[in-house]
Amino acid sequence: MPKLLLTKRNIDSLKFAEKGQVDYFDTKLKGLFLRVGRAAMTFFVQVDILDPGTEKYRTVKGKLDRYGEITPEQARQRAPELLQRLRQGKPASGEAIPTLRDLYERYLKEKPLAKTTRAAYAFHIPPKFESWLDLPVSKLCTRLTPDVVISRYQQIRETKGKGAAQNSFKCLQSIIRYGSILYPQHITGNPVKVISDAKLWARQRAREDCLEPEQFKVFLEGLLQFTPVHRDCFLLILYQGWRPNETQSLKWQDVNLEKGIASIRHETEVTKHSYTVPLCSQSLAILKRRREARVGDNAFVFPSDWHSNKLGHVTMRAEKLKQRTGLDLTVHGLRRTFITTGERLRLRREDINHLTGHVDNSVTGRHYSRLTPDDLRPVIQRIADEIEWHLKGESGAKVIRLPVHAAGE
Repeated sequence: MPKLLLTKRNIDSLKFAEKGQVDYFDTKLKGLFLRVGRAAMTFFVQVDILDPGTEKYRTVKGKLDRYGEITPEQARQRAPELLQRLRQGKPASGEAIPTLRDLYERYLKEKPLAKTTRAAYAFHIPPKFESWLDLPVSKLCTRLTPDVVISRYQQIRETKGKGAAQNSFKCLQSIIRYGSILYPQHITGNPVKVISDAKLWARQRAREDCLEPEQFKVFLEGLLQFTPVHRDCFLLILYQGWRPNETQSLKWQDVNLEKGIASIRHETEVTKHSYTVPLCSQSLAILKRRREARVGDNAFVFPSDWHSNKLGHVTMRAEKLKQRTGLDLTVHGLRRTFITTGERLRLRREDINHLTGHVDNSVTGRHYSRLTPDDLRPVIQRIADEIEWHLKGESGAKVIRLPVHAAGE
C-alpha cells in the first residue's frame, strides 16, 4: 500500500501500470487515494465501517473522478463529503438508498397505527435492532443472512423471553414487508421469513380465561386490595365488556351520564371502529362515583396517581390481578366473562357484538342493521344484572325485574 503526497508534480511523475492497478494513498488526507491503472488515473476514497449484519468492519470505496478532469486539490476538497456518506451507509453517488432506520420511521409516519401499537414498535425496534438500523435496505437480504437472523432471535429469546423475541421480530417483519412495497428494486425478500421456515415462532395458545360462577366472589374480594380507581376500572370492564385499553383510557368527553351512553373511539386504527353503547345501571353508578372523585378538569375517567405515568391514566396489569385474586385470570378475561355471560343467557350474538365493538361483516350487519343504544339497553342490563348476582353470590335466584327505561326517564 504505497503512500504519496498527491500533488500535480508527484502524480505526473508516476507511470501507468503495466498490468493490474496500483493504489497510492495520500499522506495529507486519510482515506483519499489515487488508483493508477494501465490507461487512467482515478481518485477514490476508502473507509472502514462496521457491518451491522456481521458486527465486523468492512472496507467500502467511492469514486471521485479521473485525474485530469479534477485536480488533486479538488479531489481533496470533495473527499470529506464522500467519506461521510460512506460512513453513513449511503451510496457514493446517485439517489440515496434508505436505511432500515429510514424505513422504520416512514412506517410509523405513514401507517394508521394505534398509540399502543406505535409504543410497541418503539419499545422493540430501536433497542433490539440498533446494530441493524443503519443497513441500507438494498443490503437487508445479503447482510441479514439466515444464521444472523436466527442468532439474534435466539439471543433476544434467551435474554428477554419468548414473547419479546416473537413480538420484536413480528414488528420487524411488518416493516420490511412494507418496505418491499415501497422499494421493490431494493428489497427482494424478507429475511425474517427464516423464522417461519425454521418453525421457531413460539406457539400461541388461545386464552380461554373467564370467571366461572364460583369465582366471582373470590374475584370481588381480590379487588379490595386495589385502589378505588383501579377497582372501578376493573368492574367497568366486567360490566360493559370493553377492551382493557378502551376502558382505562376512557375520557369524560366520551361519556354522557344524562343519556346513559359512552362512545369508544378508534380514530387511528384500521381494524377496529368507533362505536356508541348504552351504560348499564351498575356502570352508571361507577361513573358517577368517579365523577364525584374527579380532580380539576382531568380528562381521564380513571386518571393515574403516578406522576411518572406518561399516559395519564391507570394501567390494568394481568400479573397484579392474578396475584391479588389468586385466579388465573387476565384483564381481557373480564371482557370474555361479559361475552360468555351473554351467551349463557341465550342472548343474540349480534347484540353482544354491538355492545363489545366486534365488527359484523355480514351483509345484514354492514348494510341493514342500525341498532341504537336504546335498542341494546335491555340486553346489557340483563348481562350486568346476571354478573352482579354472581358477584353477590346470588346466582340462580329467580328475580323478576321491571322493564328497563332509558336513562333520564
